[in-house]
Amino acid sequence: MTAVQFGELPFLEEDGEVYSCAYSPDGKSLTLGLDNGDIKVYSTSTWEHVRTLNGHNEKVWSIAYAPNGDQIISGSNDSTAMLWDVEAGTCLYTLTGHGGEVNGVAFAPCGGSVASASDDSTVRVWDVGTGECRQILIGHRGIVISVAYSPRGHLIASGGWSDYTVRLWNVQTGERLHILSDHTGFIYGVTFSPRGDRVVSSSGDKTLRMWDVDNGTCSRVLTGHTNGVRNVAFSPQGDVIASSSDDKTVRIWDAETGACCQILPGHTRFVRCVVFSPEGDRIACGSADKTVRVWDVGSGGARQIASGHSKEVLSVKYSPHGDQIASSSSDGSIRLWDVETGECRRILTGHENGVRSIAYSPRGDFVVSSSDDCTVKLWDVETGTCRQTFTGHDWRIYTAYSPQGDHIASGDSDGSVRVWDIGTGECRRTLTNHTDVVNSIVYSPKGNQIASGSYDGTIRLWDVESGVCLHTLSGHNGWVTSAAYSSRGDLLASASDDSTVRLWDVEAGECRYIFIGHTKAVGIVVYSPQGGQVASGGYDGQVKLWDDGTGECIHTLAGHTEGVTSVVFSSSGDQIVSGSYDKTVRLWNVTSGQCQAVIQDFDSSIRSIAWSTSPDINYFVTGCEDGSVRMWKVAEGGGVCHVRVHWRPVNGELNLTETSIQDVHGLSQLNKQLLKQRGAVGTPLHADNLRDVSKQVLSMVSVVSNLKQPLTGETLEPPVSNLDNENRNSRNSRNSQLNRKLIRARHRHHLRY
Repeated sequence: MTAVQFGELPFLEEDGEVYSCAYSPDGKSLTLGLDNGDIKVYSTSTWEHVRTLNGHNEKVWSIAYAPNGDQIISGSNDSTAMLWDVEAGTCLYTLTGHGGEVNGVAFAPCGGSVASASDDSTVRVWDVGTGECRQILIGHRGIVISVAYSPRGHLIASGGWSDYTVRLWNVQTGERLHILSDHTGFIYGVTFSPRGDRVVSSSGDKTLRMWDVDNGTCSRVLTGHTNGVRNVAFSPQGDVIASSSDDKTVRIWDAETGACCQILPGHTRFVRCVVFSPEGDRIACGSADKTVRVWDVGSGGARQIASGHSKEVLSVKYSPHGDQIASSSSDGSIRLWDVETGECRRILTGHENGVRSIAYSPRGDFVVSSSDDCTVKLWDVETGTCRQTFTGHDWRIYTAYSPQGDHIASGDSDGSVRVWDIGTGECRRTLTNHTDVVNSIVYSPKGNQIASGSYDGTIRLWDVESGVCLHTLSGHNGWVTSAAYSSRGDLLASASDDSTVRLWDVEAGECRYIFIGHTKAVGIVVYSPQGGQVASGGYDGQVKLWDDGTGECIHTLAGHTEGVTSVVFSSSGDQIVSGSYDKTVRLWNVTSGQCQAVIQDFDSSIRSIAWSTSPDINYFVTGCEDGSVRMWKVAEGGGVCHVRVHWRPVNGELNLTETSIQDVHGLSQLNKQLLKQRGAVGTPLHADNLRDVSKQVLSMVSVVSNLKQPLTGETLEPPVSNLDNENRNSRNSRNSQLNRKLIRARHRHHLRY
């Protein structure tokens, strides 16, 4: 039983593909349109099949309920729309007249008319009482795929599959008011906001666009889906938007900012339709994989993501004020985390490949990201929207933010460095001289100089204002992997895969010292915040501390058994934390060179570490190959250094093997169905006399009792680090108390946080 998502409800499995779905106005029924022409009605409390409406002889593209819930309108591939009596299950009228497939249908808010969109390039308005066609709206060039009424019923929006446009119509006169034409692909879906002031459209160009109804202008573009966006729906409250896509996911968006709040996976083929329940607490989505999945979003899961990245974390950074953490991943996303609570505040999506590096602006209001999709993007931290996309690179890119915050620099595979204007998005200048990939780039503390390190074995120092190359620092016999300025900006340290670190005089452009001691390539070099010391991490598993005044090795910090991937000084400069491919993090005392703590709680290698920018707070954050981001607190007492996990986001899924729910108390009917669908065996007991039982899920041979609600990430409380005895004893005591409240189950399991 794998990947049970928290917030997931049991799914419905049909014999054919699901083309459309709709909730009844009272939320008690969910109705599906299928590829064989059937319309199936299910009870949302038990998921039992209530009735089937037979009449169409081909796939049902679209269905909609009347406002009072007593009627359903359906549109089909058979070129007809049908009006149904829900209670009797009978067809009241067959609406004929379209010269092609009926792709979209909608009920007017008053319930007296319906609209239909067709392959014949028209939208038709029908009288519900007589079944007669009142009006034909003509203007689209080719197939019309979707249609929607405004909340007041005075406007109709239609989406053109062939002409890539959304059109707004006056219902009373049939007059075309606006043509919304910014999409570059098929229009699949259209919907009005509950207030009627906005229209959102979904397209084959992988985007959603939000339009102002009054003036017809595009106010926002929602990007993140990696394939065409099939359908879109506003929540009844109007605060969030749901979209379904050919990328097999449903995404939840903040309607105000356009930021992606949640990604709902699970389907194995494209997702055709998505709808909110009338209360807005659930989402149903139908897919070509022949299933309908229902998600509980009422617990706040759509606002606070309780999961980490789906692929390795490549970079983590603290904001300048220390109140936020940014992480980037091979999954193509950037996540913004609240330092205090560990909640994911924003998911920044738009890159089409892994995000290799990120950096905050000096004020912390923007984040810049560079990706393997050959683009650099500038993100607004407050809204989560992409402000600029910088294009022109042709391979892997590394970026840096200027200390003044007015421009960024990026290095390219062609050996060039580009300097970009933040305000205009234009390239100010291109710095060329390297003969191979630029894979390290850093600004001097004053921002007047850029140092770029290259596979060509050189570091080049550039004047930012003029673009002139001031010095070419030659001497390394291998790739330059990392570079760092001293706090005063007069010295520059560089690391290379020739196993050395070099210290350069920036003014003279000369090598002052060669630090020799590593036996394998050196992957990273960092300067102490106070200056005077340089730390390097090598693939020989060693961290070395160097004196920049004498060139001597002060300490060799040995303990890692594989290559060191990350090294960072504390904000005070008296401690170093290092991460390695050996799946451990080590904390070192700079003065003594002693290892103060070893964290071995990781399931994969550590890819990036950042120390808090606040001098009063002793925290650091780790990003790992398994996609996890964790924040750690460092505390000293009684001469002993303790490291405890401060927070760790919870992956929203449960992975179990040989699972039995035999005799488990308090398992709700919905959760029983979900677990049975995922392979659990046995019969649970009824929850007759159970009281409140803790819902914490622990990694032990037990299952959670009294799961009265659908599985949600809210039930998980991550365990603290077990690095010190006091903390371990406290946790074991708590586990023992909780274990008495849990029913033992006969299975082995692994819970992945």
